[in-house]
Amino acid sequence: MQIVRRLYLYLMSGITLGVMAVGLRMALAVLFDAIGVGRGSFIIGDPSADRQQLSLAVALIGVGMPVWAIHWWLAERGLRPGNTHAEAERGSAVRALYLTLTLAVLLAIGASAGVELVRGVIQGVLGDRPDFAIADLAGSLATVLVTGVAWGYHVAIRRRDMGGDPLTGAAAWLPRVYLYGAALVGLLVLLQSFGDLVTIIGEAVVPQIGAVVEPGMRSFQAGSSLSAIIISGAIWLGHWWYARSLVRSASWRGASERPATLRLAYFVGVVTFSAFSAIRLVAAALSAVLAPLFGASAVIGESVAGRDVARVLGVALVSAVPWALVWRVHRRSMGREAILSNDRGRISTTVRLDLHSAALVGLGFGGVGLAWLLGLLVDVVLGGDRTAAGSLWRSELSTFLPLALIGSAVWLSWWWRIQARRAADAPGEAPSMVRRSYLMIILAASVIASLSSMALILYRLFGTILGANLGGNAASELSTPIGALVVSGAIALYHGQALRRDMAVRAAEAAPERASTGSAEASRRLLLVGPAGSDLDATAAGLRADLPPGYRLDDG
Repeated sequence: MQIVRRLYLYLMSGITLGVMAVGLRMALAVLFDAIGVGRGSFIIGDPSADRQQLSLAVALIGVGMPVWAIHWWLAERGLRPGNTHAEAERGSAVRALYLTLTLAVLLAIGASAGVELVRGVIQGVLGDRPDFAIADLAGSLATVLVTGVAWGYHVAIRRRDMGGDPLTGAAAWLPRVYLYGAALVGLLVLLQSFGDLVTIIGEAVVPQIGAVVEPGMRSFQAGSSLSAIIISGAIWLGHWWYARSLVRSASWRGASERPATLRLAYFVGVVTFSAFSAIRLVAAALSAVLAPLFGASAVIGESVAGRDVARVLGVALVSAVPWALVWRVHRRSMGREAILSNDRGRISTTVRLDLHSAALVGLGFGGVGLAWLLGLLVDVVLGGDRTAAGSLWRSELSTFLPLALIGSAVWLSWWWRIQARRAADAPGEAPSMVRRSYLMIILAASVIASLSSMALILYRLFGTILGANLGGNAASELSTPIGALVVSGAIALYHGQALRRDMAVRAAEAAPERASTGSAEASRRLLLVGPAGSDLDATAAGLRADLPPGYRLDDG
């Protein structure tokens, strides 16, 4: 009954909170427009648009606010001291889910409006923008204020809930999804926006040959990237600072936060994404260097003619630096926290996650690059036209050779460390969940790639046999699927053998345990007590006669 009540109260609280927030946002937008902050949402050519908007805002507030207040008051009443269900309410999964979703939605909407607001301010300062970039400062400011106040209120509610006895289960980990999810997304957007800004600056300093840029476009793009950097940076720093304060807390919150799986998942996510981006950007830099050597005028999606090489190379390397730094810093932080825990199991798991995540990323890049290069080679052998004059094969070679080289080098480096740990402690490493998950992920991806490639090959072969007009050169159309099939098959075969060897180790470790368990006999000593003068021997003999097969009763 309590769960149904909570579901109703928090669902209605969330819906009516949204209705009230939309009304308040519209009313504030009209107010800011009236005092000259900037145009809000308006209908061009309709002088009564503000009055219509204000009427709708008052209606939404009039409906949403009292209904929200009633339902939220009922929800909060369950937490009053002396209420028999107060602790159950404070630690309920429904309440935790409500707070998690509310905080996430408010933050997303507020962050989007914040980016628009900061970009509008930057456009106003620069005074240079394309015709389509119309800043709605009033609407953006109103959205930031409304979502900010609502977000701050719910943060205070969550902090108050954490001020009591320890929270466990969903009440503890669900809000962590928001905390570390916001930190992860904020950091990734920050780094990506920095790369976008570097690209824009590079194009302004060394313009692409033959490129035509609309007036004001570069300042608009720079303002967009800079505003995203400011907002996402604030989100990441704020949430990460709060997460660190929880870890350092001497209360139950610190003891609950330090070993949290979601905190470790945040580190692994950052390490994986930063490794992916750093490898991709370094490969792009190497592609820019190789393209002129191979006679290519462009790599995939980017011109490298003449002075464009310096721009592409510089942008890629400068953009890669923050990703590489974040990769290094988070790896060290993840390892340091594991060491401070003095938990050998956690230390081993952390090291495995670090090594296997980088190996997985490296193998992904290396596999794609090798498959594409092998496809080019197959095309040459089979007499295809992918390497004919005027084709893109030089650009493809410049693009995928760095991926193959760098990805393979990263995978070999990390896989060598992984295998060294296994050689030193096979019984400890072979059964680990991290290693098994890594191998199963690779096997699944390889099998899917192999089946997809085989399907394309069979489609082309049967189409040719049946006389279907499929177009294109058959050898060229088959070259890439053949390359992917060979590479993915080799990867699946190698890692499948590794998985079988691990299974053999686990089986060998389990065999002695099963043997000892099968030969041992369970026993329990009992004391037979009877009335004075009773024949205990006869009673014991009777008990022995009634024992099931395999049991016996010995004299102590």
